[in-house]
Amino acid sequence: MPTKIKKNIDSISEKVKYQHRKDEHLSLAQKYWHDGRLSGNGLENIRLIPNTLPEISMSEVDISSQLFDHHFEKPFYIEAMTGGTPRGDKINAQLAEIAKNQHIAMAVGSQSIALKYPELEAGFTKVREIHKNGFLFANIGANIGVEEAKRAVDMIDADALEIHVNVIQEIGMPDGDKDFYWLDNINEIASLIDLPVIVKEVGFGMSQRTFKLLEETAVSGINVGGSGGTNFAWIEKHRTNPFSLFLDEQGLSLAESLIEAEYSHSSKKLIATGGIQYADQIVKSQILGASLVSSAGDILFNLVENGADYVELILDGWSSDLKRFYTLLGAKKWSDLRNSELIYSGQLLDFINQRK
Repeated sequence: MPTKIKKNIDSISEKVKYQHRKDEHLSLAQKYWHDGRLSGNGLENIRLIPNTLPEISMSEVDISSQLFDHHFEKPFYIEAMTGGTPRGDKINAQLAEIAKNQHIAMAVGSQSIALKYPELEAGFTKVREIHKNGFLFANIGANIGVEEAKRAVDMIDADALEIHVNVIQEIGMPDGDKDFYWLDNINEIASLIDLPVIVKEVGFGMSQRTFKLLEETAVSGINVGGSGGTNFAWIEKHRTNPFSLFLDEQGLSLAESLIEAEYSHSSKKLIATGGIQYADQIVKSQILGASLVSSAGDILFNLVENGADYVELILDGWSSDLKRFYTLLGAKKWSDLRNSELIYSGQLLDFINQRK
């Protein structure tokens, strides 16, 4: 067989494997939520102290948030999920429609597949075609170079760039990365791209050490990506590697990660994700320092199980409930939430006592 033809066949085979892996991630993520495997994101160990005399009218409440010199009408958005396969592109298009209708931001899934196979870009660019005026996050891995990062941004005319970090997931994948010299590359990208750059964990949380390392870089924000939502170590274990040494039990919860950020005295803007399903979780995350909160797994699960209209009902409910919680706490706007009182219980209180 001629060498050129063999290389073309090998390339097609690799692309098919790549796309198959992306679709496996989607199916297993859906199964993870369908089977009710959520372990809790730590926010269940936090109680809000209501303000019995809030001296406020609900009509005065403004749930909007300001971040990266952008006004976000709502403090939550659709987090990165997928793209690069027919199924993934269809889901991204549905998510873009939801984001447009709800006037919220959206992140696309990892664009690495389209950077490697440019013929797959169309599914990502479709998101911008649908959500023309929305705030979009591009998404790459921490091993992607500056020029490819710029291509990812241009692909969707992005307003910000997420760089996802996923050591635990990669270690659990037989075909995953095994070299993790990422910090200098992250700093170079953040220094050379004229957009906000956010470092995002994929569901295992961040420690004080990580926040302190990122404090010395040019990144604009950090998405703590705590455990409690979709567990990609569990996904990789069930996809390829049943003997992954309990990697799915590792990491810090969403609540623990936000507390670690506070104890590290990080000055970076914070975004919270990790099993977000309800408005009270959004409020608690904001009280703990998050400027924005994002959700992926819960939205994906309900989109597949119940359809786009049902997802929009959920998001409408979040907006209405947020106004109720703000009123209950006597907070007219996001910054007022920082004055709220909390009670910690159970395992989270023990964590706080050990990590102060």
